Amino acid sequence: MKEKHPLLVVKNLSVEFGVGSSTKLQAVSNVSFEIGTGETLGLVGESGCGKSTLVRALVRLIRPTAGQVFYGGENLLQCTSRRLKEIRPELQMIFQDATASLNPGRTIGKTIEEPLRVVGVTDKRDRTERARSMMHAVGLDPDQIYERYPFELSGGQCQRVSLARALIMKPRLLLCDEPVSSLDVSVQAQILNLLGRIKQRFALTILFISHDLAVVKNISDRVAVMYMGKICEIAGAEDLYRFTHHPYTEKLLSSIPNPEPEQQKKKARINKQGAVSQVTPHLGCRFYPKCFKAQSICKEIEPELTTIKNRQVACHLPL
Repeated sequence: MKEKHPLLVVKNLSVEFGVGSSTKLQAVSNVSFEIGTGETLGLVGESGCGKSTLVRALVRLIRPTAGQVFYGGENLLQCTSRRLKEIRPELQMIFQDATASLNPGRTIGKTIEEPLRVVGVTDKRDRTERARSMMHAVGLDPDQIYERYPFELSGGQCQRVSLARALIMKPRLLLCDEPVSSLDVSVQAQILNLLGRIKQRFALTILFISHDLAVVKNISDRVAVMYMGKICEIAGAEDLYRFTHHPYTEKLLSSIPNPEPEQQKKKARINKQGAVSQVTPHLGCRFYPKCFKAQSICKEIEPELTTIKNRQVACHLPL
């Protein structure tokens, strides 16, 4: 059951990378959101908008330039290395390329056991029993899979292994970085159904990143839309897909193929051409060069996330 208080609170998080000797790329810019305990928040946006950089910054795999990340009320960006090591078992990630995230020279059983060894579980029999139990939980047969290597498994099986490796630490927050984008459609459905079951069984809170809007709608309680390093709209999944407030969200949803040609024509909007660079962004809205509603204020003043009808929108002229 979802609780009212947030498990994760992100405030004004920014991540910059050096480009050349003096130029900075703003991969994530002043992002704020929160995830309630037991909630699934979907994060969508086109490739290169900063989704993966954001999720890695949350657990300090990438060091943020500025901002705060509160997990259970504790600021992760101010934690010592020792304290962060204590917290990290509760924050587990599943990566997009499951096969690449597994050690090719380590058997599946040892791969799933490894996190237990790292945190100090010295009893080999206990590690093995817990690993085999977790393999059962994600739909893998330990008698057949335990001694195999990653190259002997399919993409879907490797993703199940990644999930088992994350769950063996009994996390509270699961960070899924496009976990089904490289899988066949039928396998995607299996993994999504599995995520739904384990969320209930293990009482998980999930941040689910994807560029597949249909996938995000089916798995999420709320959806956050990201464009060029900025959050532009956050709303309940059903509400967002029913009616959008930000022009970029409308454009994103209109890109979903519709089997009814006439309906597809009605959804489409004529957008201006052009883009703003994340290396040298201007002061205003980053979407204004492509926005059909853009006015002079959009170029001059950057909109902030404001609450409109139970959602947050960063737009001077919301739909």
